[in-house]
Amino acid sequence: MMMSFQYRDACDSGESESLTPTAYTSHRPSQSMNHILWEKLRIPLAQNTIERERLIGLFDRSTKTSSATLISGRAGTGKTEAVAAFARRSGNSSWYSLGPPDADWGIFATHFAAAVIGSETRHSDVFMPDDSRMREPEIESFLTSVFSLSEAPGLIVIDDIHHIFDAKWFEMFFPLLIRSLPPQTHLVLTCRSKPPAPLWRMRSKQVLNVVDEKVLAFDLDETERLYKLLGVDIAASREAHAASFGRIGKLLMHAELNKR
Repeated sequence: MMMSFQYRDACDSGESESLTPTAYTSHRPSQSMNHILWEKLRIPLAQNTIERERLIGLFDRSTKTSSATLISGRAGTGKTEAVAAFARRSGNSSWYSLGPPDADWGIFATHFAAAVIGSETRHSDVFMPDDSRMREPEIESFLTSVFSLSEAPGLIVIDDIHHIFDAKWFEMFFPLLIRSLPPQTHLVLTCRSKPPAPLWRMRSKQVLNVVDEKVLAFDLDETERLYKLLGVDIAASREAHAASFGRIGKLLMHAELNKR
C-alpha cells in the first residue's frame, strides 16, 4: 500500500503543523488520518543542565563502533537530556519522542517517516503496510521507501521506546530497522527498562552498544558545575552528590531546596 504524505507548515496555513497521509486504497481510518505532532519530532531544549563532554565523547565513540546505541535508565537519570545534547552537537539529527499512543503502528510509522524524511519534503510516497497484514517483507519495504525518499540523517534518536515494547510489531520492526540503516546513519534508543530479547541479544554481535544509568550519573565535577550554573553553593553540591548517587532528578531537587 502506498501513501501520499502531504506536509502543511504552520507558517503556510496558519494551522497547527500536521502531516496527513492519504491512501490510494481504502484501509483503516486510524491509519488514514494520522496527524503528525511535530513537537514529538523536535530535539528537546536543555533546561537546568550542562553539556557533559564525557558523555558526548562516549556517544560519539559508540557511533563509530556499532550500528545502534541503547541508553537504559530509570526516570530521572538524565537519558533524554544527555542524548539531546549529543543530537544538537551532531547537527544532522532526527528525533522522535514516544508515548503510549505510539504503540499503534499507524501512529508510529507516520511519525517515524516524518522524522526521517523531514517537513521539507512536500509530497512523498511511502509504502505503508496495514498492521493486520504486517510481515517482515512489508516492514522491509516500508523502511526502504522511507530511507530512499531523502538523504538519511546521520543520527536518528527514538526516545522512550519502552512505550512500544509490548506492540505486536516491535520484535519484527527493530531488528529490521537496525539492519536497514544507511551506512552513514546511527540509531540511538532510550528506554527505562530492559527491552525484549531480540533487541537485547544484539549486544553480543557488536551491533548494539548499551549505556546504563551508572554511566549517565553525574560525577562530582559535573555536579559542581551544574550547581554553579543553578546558583547553588558548591558545598551543597558535594552533599547532594553523595545523597543522590549522581541522578540528575535528585540533584535538581536538592538544588531547589538549597535555594530557599
